Amino acid sequence: MKSAEICVHGRRLSRRGLLRGSLGAPLLLATPRSLAGVDTEIPAKPGTVNWLTDHVGVFCGPVHVGVLRNSHELALFDCGDGEVFDWAEQQGLKISTVFVTHHHREQASGLERNSAEIEVVVPESELKLFTHVTDYWAAPGTRWHIYNQHPHHWTFPEPIAVTRTVRDGDSFTWGPGRISVLATPGHTDGAVSYCVEVDGRRIVFCGDLLYGPGQLPDLYSLQKGFQRGQRRISDYHGYLGAQEWLKASLNRVLELKPDFLVTSHGGIVTDPRQAIALVLERLEKAYRNYVSTSALRHYFPELFTEFAGQPDQLPFQETLEVPSYLRHIGTSWILISKDRAAFVMDCGTRQVIEALESMLSQGTIKRVEGLWITHYHDDHVDAIPEFLQRFGCPCYAVPSVASVVSRPLAWRLPCISPSQIAVDHILADGTSLSWHEFRLTAFEFPGQTLYHGALLVETGSDRLFFVGDSFTPSGIDDYCIQNRNFLHDGMGFQRCLELVMKLRPTHMFNCHVDRAFRFTPDFCQAIIGRLKERRQLLAQLFPWPDPHFGMDELWVRADPYEQSVKAGGIANFKVVVFNHLKREAEFRVRAVPPFSWRKSRVPAARHSWKGWSPILAAARTETGVTLTVEVPRNAQPGRHIVTLDVACPWENSAPQFLLGFAEAVVVVE
Repeated sequence: MKSAEICVHGRRLSRRGLLRGSLGAPLLLATPRSLAGVDTEIPAKPGTVNWLTDHVGVFCGPVHVGVLRNSHELALFDCGDGEVFDWAEQQGLKISTVFVTHHHREQASGLERNSAEIEVVVPESELKLFTHVTDYWAAPGTRWHIYNQHPHHWTFPEPIAVTRTVRDGDSFTWGPGRISVLATPGHTDGAVSYCVEVDGRRIVFCGDLLYGPGQLPDLYSLQKGFQRGQRRISDYHGYLGAQEWLKASLNRVLELKPDFLVTSHGGIVTDPRQAIALVLERLEKAYRNYVSTSALRHYFPELFTEFAGQPDQLPFQETLEVPSYLRHIGTSWILISKDRAAFVMDCGTRQVIEALESMLSQGTIKRVEGLWITHYHDDHVDAIPEFLQRFGCPCYAVPSVASVVSRPLAWRLPCISPSQIAVDHILADGTSLSWHEFRLTAFEFPGQTLYHGALLVETGSDRLFFVGDSFTPSGIDDYCIQNRNFLHDGMGFQRCLELVMKLRPTHMFNCHVDRAFRFTPDFCQAIIGRLKERRQLLAQLFPWPDPHFGMDELWVRADPYEQSVKAGGIANFKVVVFNHLKREAEFRVRAVPPFSWRKSRVPAARHSWKGWSPILAAARTETGVTLTVEVPRNAQPGRHIVTLDVACPWENSAPQFLLGFAEAVVVVE
């Protein structure tokens, strides 16, 4: 395929065709699925402004940019990758001010080359995420032991010069327009919207608060801790935890009675009330579906009292006594043979090592003969290096788990530990081995995380299934969307539940639950039914061709995520794409080095395929391409961020450009 072409639905589209729109059809500024009775689409050509009034328009690009005109002077609301600056220059117009809605780099990456020349206005509560981004990238909590997703890693790679800040309730005049600032947290904690009153119209530029009628840009930005009563949880446990903020923000926008809402990606919404009502309705259905199967109901029932006893909530399952040959310590289960050998599952803290030493000294066990790793989370692996050094036993894991724990620098995942672990025996799915009177069988078990294993232990009539953190008596552990819980048929929890029905264990064990429990086939089928329903609900809530693009934050990732390179050297990494579509598709990616490393600016995404690399990915598989970035000889020591732009296929339109969607860390020595 020529560098100036991309494949859309199996057909080649030239750069010229891309600029015209897909397959000869006009590209629409708003591209949500059609909704009966909702007027949502206002046609616009890419790279041009669609004027809503004499003084206010929307520049159509990868991020839609608001434009307020005062003679030959312009104020922008966000600026995307800077293509709007090229347009303004061609038109003989001067951009004097950029009002930014939130701190995600795609909103205003064009400021990297322009912020010194113009007035940059940002939300006060997010100021440091523009001016002090070095602190963000250097903070240990944004790299290891990640339990909080806010602020988001879509933070700018380098500082942006800010002229002033705004906060909720601010109001001022710019040119012919009156601008009011409205705090609208949800997509980010400190996001704001700008209401412009001009020419007898009221237009609200709301960033990524929503996508379009009935739709949100993604689910993972709403992963947020919350408090109910005396119970407070972290972002890690907060599936749709930002929904209350989001709902309140949407309702505040409606109180302004806007004529138009302009969103960053969906475009122009012409019936705000109906558009928002549909979002709220779909959000409520999706959350009720999630709660009905959630393992969190077991851990924190006080968070879900309003749902207790409701007919759509699945019942808790039976719990059982633990067989006498098992011990539970922390997040570890210990299997003890008749001749007092120990086989340990996970080791998150030194408490487990001390307990085993005590058991050895008391004669409860004679030796430790093996360690099985259920998954990579820090509370299961932090102490494994010390454990292996102390007991000198072999370590076992399935391939997906071994790939993370053996190379932690290559990954950025929730709860990831910096502990590097050498796995002696990587057991393929279904591999069995004998250990004393027990038969052990390893399974890939992509439940709580995509990188997760389960171990079936058989002895006599007992069939014990150690499922890591994937299940509790109340259901499935999918409350952290960043763990990559797929809903495709035969994948994710559906695969896990089908395996439970096939294996029919007498007992199941969670690393955090003292008692055993059991899932009936009917319960498994009920959860599978809810998961299929969830897939349909999320397909309505997101604009993506497959809802997983709005669920799976890591469908694009860099491998390795972090590497050390000397100044003047080369950083090599693979950009890996998971194609969630049912068909083969071509994606394109490019690496964008830090602005301080570049001799010239990166062309706007739509202008040229130069520098882009194609990835042809089969349906529902992961595929990658290796990219290289030169580190300048004068690069300063420290952590530097290389961002990744992505062009992906879209239903019945030109490719969609996602700016700075992922990143890689280069540590200059």
